[in-house]
Amino acid sequence: MKLGDIGKAGRALGRRARPLQAALAGSAALSLLPHAARAQDAPPRGTPEGLIDTLSALGLPPEAAAEPALATTFAVAVGLAFAGALAAITGLRASRAARRVALEREASLSTLEARLDAAEAILAAEPDAVFIWTPESLRAAPGTFQARPRIVGSTATLVDPSSGDLDFSYLLTRLEPENAGRLNTAVQRLRTRGARFSLHVQSTDGRTFEAEGRPAGALAVLWLRDVTGERAEVSRLKERLRQAEYARGRFEEHLMHAPFPAWRRDDENRLVWVNAAYARAVDAASPEDAVTRSLELLGEETLSALRRVLFDRSRARERSHAIMAGERRALDILEQRLSEGIAGVAIDVSDLDEAEAELRRHIESHAATLDRVTTAVAICGPDKRLTFRNRAYETLWGLDPQWLDGGPSDNEVLDELRARRRLPEQANFQAWKQTRMEIYTSTEPVEEYWHLPDGRTIKLLAQAHPFGGVIYLYENVTERLNLESSYNTLARVQRETIDHLYEGVAVFGSDGCLKLSNPAYATIWSLDEEKLEGEPHVSELIDMCRSLMDDDAEWEVLKNGITGASGIRAQQTGRLDRPDGTVIDYAMVPLPDGATLMTYVDVTDSTRMEQALRDRNDALETADRLKSEFISHVSYQLRTPLTNILGFGEILETEMFGSLNPRQHEYMQGILESSETLIDVVNDILDLAVIEAGAMTLDLSDVELSEVIYATEEFAQRPAQKNKVSLKVECPKDIGTVRADEKRIKQIMINLLSNSLAFTSPGDAIVIGAARHDNSVELYVEDTGIGIKPEFQSNVFDRFEAHGGSDKHRGAGLGLSLVRSFVELHGGWVTLESAPDVGTRVTCHLPVRAAPPSRGVSGDLSGVTKLEVG
Repeated sequence: MKLGDIGKAGRALGRRARPLQAALAGSAALSLLPHAARAQDAPPRGTPEGLIDTLSALGLPPEAAAEPALATTFAVAVGLAFAGALAAITGLRASRAARRVALEREASLSTLEARLDAAEAILAAEPDAVFIWTPESLRAAPGTFQARPRIVGSTATLVDPSSGDLDFSYLLTRLEPENAGRLNTAVQRLRTRGARFSLHVQSTDGRTFEAEGRPAGALAVLWLRDVTGERAEVSRLKERLRQAEYARGRFEEHLMHAPFPAWRRDDENRLVWVNAAYARAVDAASPEDAVTRSLELLGEETLSALRRVLFDRSRARERSHAIMAGERRALDILEQRLSEGIAGVAIDVSDLDEAEAELRRHIESHAATLDRVTTAVAICGPDKRLTFRNRAYETLWGLDPQWLDGGPSDNEVLDELRARRRLPEQANFQAWKQTRMEIYTSTEPVEEYWHLPDGRTIKLLAQAHPFGGVIYLYENVTERLNLESSYNTLARVQRETIDHLYEGVAVFGSDGCLKLSNPAYATIWSLDEEKLEGEPHVSELIDMCRSLMDDDAEWEVLKNGITGASGIRAQQTGRLDRPDGTVIDYAMVPLPDGATLMTYVDVTDSTRMEQALRDRNDALETADRLKSEFISHVSYQLRTPLTNILGFGEILETEMFGSLNPRQHEYMQGILESSETLIDVVNDILDLAVIEAGAMTLDLSDVELSEVIYATEEFAQRPAQKNKVSLKVECPKDIGTVRADEKRIKQIMINLLSNSLAFTSPGDAIVIGAARHDNSVELYVEDTGIGIKPEFQSNVFDRFEAHGGSDKHRGAGLGLSLVRSFVELHGGWVTLESAPDVGTRVTCHLPVRAAPPSRGVSGDLSGVTKLEVG
């Protein structure tokens, strides 16, 4: 209560003291009235004994006291007198007391008024504006003069500058509309319900006020403080404190619901708080349950390690494993020493742990892989010391592995290589080495070629390592450079070769554009070489060449083959007949890189020559066929007369119709011999005609070779004796059999013997032999005759070819031709060994089981005869 209210209450109390004194005096006079009333109201049985005694004591005779009416009257009179006296005494005393109290109250009131004046002076000096609503102003109608509050304190910043007056309504107009509404509502609630409030409001001129409203007894008081300056800072600090407390609450809430375990310990390492994740990890019912039961998430070994670190440090970090919700998980544990106790968290890094393990395996695998590559690899760490190198590095530089294991610095490695003369010669080695050290701070890779004194060329690639330091790659490119030089030389040679080829060459890329061509290609198609240098598309080239050939179908085939539009990449060949008479052969070859090689050859002249040769060959074949037909016809026509001649000659020789003289016998024998020779020639011609026509078949059977050899020797005995030539057989009795045509085998041997007898002289020798191998046999006839000259050996097996030294040795030239034909029909071949004046050996190679060639092969005799010149 304020001091003014206290003075007013004292003055009201003095006015109420005098009525109280009068009331006390009257009460004494009335003390006897009850006895009198009871006596008056009692039935007339006499005066009570107590009342008679009392009246006697007051001076009333006993007789009078015994009378009820008299006694009652006297009692009433006495009571009234006594009450009056008592009231007078009481009033006097009360007056004196009231006078004394009034003096005391006047002194107290003076003191209170002095204090009130001092308080009002203090309030007036207060920098805050105070609005006081008294009970009278509270009861007044709003908006009236009586409802205006009393205002004390500093109001210089709030008054109306035009009138110097201040009112609460004017104050509301000075505030921001929203703040004014809030303040007015709060003040009305204070005036009507005594509701306290505290808020900050903003004026229209940017000043900030702190408004606090509270009831003071029957008063309603509003303190309005200008907190724009220092008070604003205090207000802001309070607001920040409120926000901090709010954020702290939210942080604790978030930490409680964080997905990782968190805890706090006291100075004795006892758990005092854990979050929900911690409780779930240790299978506790709640965080409070985990704290109550002191359930530890970490093992004793991990806790001991953390305590040792926190003994002299403020933070400890440990990687460990723990059982969380029944699973073994990897945890990254962090504990921080606080002003009171220790706080810690555990982050589940199981995935990170697995990733790190996987990374370690990859690093080890990469290290093992790098150790097997041929490129030398060296890695220097951020401290410029060697941390890794592979075997190729040791091999390339020939450095001691034990020395490298010590992790020498990059400078030491360069110094060692320079001492071994394995670095490029430098005029200023220190400056060059310093340039190498700048790689550690460079963001761009460095690529250099080192030409070493020993003749090697090393390619260096250096770049910053992702984890700090530098990675060096050294590659010995000496051989590659030599190969590149050789390749470039070869490419130039190939280019010159292609440019000087007679064939036109063009290479089209996978995009259908011309990549390479030679002058012959431009010449064949009459193209401008400048246009070809622009890599024209195949469609453009076709348009350029349509004037030379306007065959759309042919061009479409070539275009699809080059561009791959057909979906089939296969080698193609063909011939183009241009309207100008030019004939061009082309070949399309798919290349492995997706390109297509086209070659063009102008075969106009060769085509014409080929046509001429073909026509000539047809004419020759026709002539040969006519010759064969003529010979066959003539042979058949000669055979009948010769048979008649032989028949009649034999009749005359046997003298069936008369005797003959010696000369006639001699002539007749000559006629018979000539007829037999002529009929043999005719038979040979017929056999050749049958073979050439492909109509001859073999009568295969098991032929005893020894019998054939000795039968042939028996056939040749008489001619050999006549020519004085010795005959010898070289054939084992157990040589065995072959599957062949016996008649043709004998004919082969007889023709060979006849040929040898024809080209031998008296004193020469002839050998008839046979030899057996695994899958073949050899039949041969060897003589020591005049031999065959080398220039005639290539065609001795041709028909009608006979090369003798004189007419004596000249025959029809069919024997050896038949021999080769018969041998080839059996699937064999013939070899000839001959030397002039030395002799001749003809060997027939026959399979054990005859394998006749297919029809038509017998006519091609040039590829199976083998000639050997001795």
